[in-house]
Amino acid sequence: MQKLTKLSYLFLFIAVTAAVIESSFITSHFFYYHYFKPILLIEIISPIIGIILGSFGKSGKRKQIAIILNSLFFFIFFIFSIAKFMDYFIR
Repeated sequence: MQKLTKLSYLFLFIAVTAAVIESSFITSHFFYYHYFKPILLIEIISPIIGIILGSFGKSGKRKQIAIILNSLFFFIFFIFSIAKFMDYFIR
């Protein structure tokens, strides 16, 4: 596997890890005040970087899978992240 495709998968893993961390500490007020914005930033930016890196990789199935997975994660969690972010400021 080419280095850019590996980095694309790495950024997908980082974004998924951030989503798991966010969902496990969602009830903690300390988490919301100190770590909520950076976690949302990681969830939004990491798949974008993964898509860009995947698009520059060698052509093949792994490149397509990397782009599709990063895109799916971005579109699904971007909507949820923006909704949570807006809910955070409304409270």
